[in-house]
Amino acid sequence: MWHTSRGDRTLNGDEATLVREAIDTMVDVLSLHVDDEAAGGLLCESGILLFDRLTPAQRIALLHEVATHLLTDEGEAPRLSASLEATIAAIFMDIRDHVAIEVGFPQESEHARWMERPGWRHLVASAFHSVAISEGDFEYLEELPLEASGDMQQWERVIDYLADAILWDRDFEFSGSFLDMDPEISRERQQMLGIDESYFTQVAPDPRPGEVEELVSATRRIVRKKPR
Repeated sequence: MWHTSRGDRTLNGDEATLVREAIDTMVDVLSLHVDDEAAGGLLCESGILLFDRLTPAQRIALLHEVATHLLTDEGEAPRLSASLEATIAAIFMDIRDHVAIEVGFPQESEHARWMERPGWRHLVASAFHSVAISEGDFEYLEELPLEASGDMQQWERVIDYLADAILWDRDFEFSGSFLDMDPEISRERQQMLGIDESYFTQVAPDPRPGEVEELVSATRRIVRKKPR
């Protein structure tokens, strides 16, 4: 369960399938670099600074937390924080990158078909159609490009729509600004903007080396489970 912009919910169907695939690929890549802690954000960049500057182990831990609460009914919805919402944004940036690769290198789509796997554009289109229908956003369906389309601007609009169906806003982007302010001024501005007092100060998990392998395995059990 997750506090999404569309209410407290657990993803299912095509929306869940898309997010499962993205988390799975991100964990696969990050798990190869767990020993490269010193490199930090130089590895596997998503373009989301708050997420990228964390170590691979921290990012795996956040992806596990997101997978647990966004894709299962386990436990209560977590208290939203800048690091958790930055993780959601990073997932959709990863999806965007996969679509861009598929557009730029058509052989990727051919390879997916040969492996009998749906391509990323198919996954995005299916998720978008499902969410738009369930939310009654029928006018947005006109934004859906043909699956063979190479128009990245259209695909980015569709992916942003899917991200916005989970994220409330992009407050996590202001993390550095608020943390650098005088604490009293920061608190007043957060209250004025309706931002939880602990939103920027909740510390990202930092698993010990021996815990990372289990987090990877646990995350894979969630994302590779057949979706509802």
